[in-house]
Amino acid sequence: MKQAFKYSFIACTLAYFLIAIPIFILFTTLFRGSYEPIIDTVGFLSFLTLMLSAFSWWGEFYYLAFLVPWMTSTCLLALLINRLNRGLKSRALLSGFSVFIYYFAMLLVFIIQGLIFGWGDMAYDLFWIWPVSGFIFACAAALVVEKGFKLQV
Repeated sequence: MKQAFKYSFIACTLAYFLIAIPIFILFTTLFRGSYEPIIDTVGFLSFLTLMLSAFSWWGEFYYLAFLVPWMTSTCLLALLINRLNRGLKSRALLSGFSVFIYYFAMLLVFIIQGLIFGWGDMAYDLFWIWPVSGFIFACAAALVVEKGFKLQV
């Protein structure tokens, strides 16, 4: 289990880092007005965590919200690898699935909220991009970890 958690931690860290780079570039170039700072930290974290950091119960600790998807994916991947490890392709798919789970759960939260309270002015039809791109980035990260770190899992 220790090796599986080490592999999961490295793979999910790399996956979320790969996800954060294009989002950071997007926020520093497209969403920046002339009167705003270089990057809007609150908006960046909301985008990365799929609005989890925007909830008011975080208070002043909204910047800790990125730990939720990262640690959730890491623990889920360690559990999946411990139970279903069948080689490189299996670990890559399980890595993608572990990141997909968080974003899909948040997507379901937004769908339920939209059905109950109304859809508002958000682009709910674009939220499917997060689970799909998270799956792709996590699979790529798992392949990089397999080739680069050579961990025995």
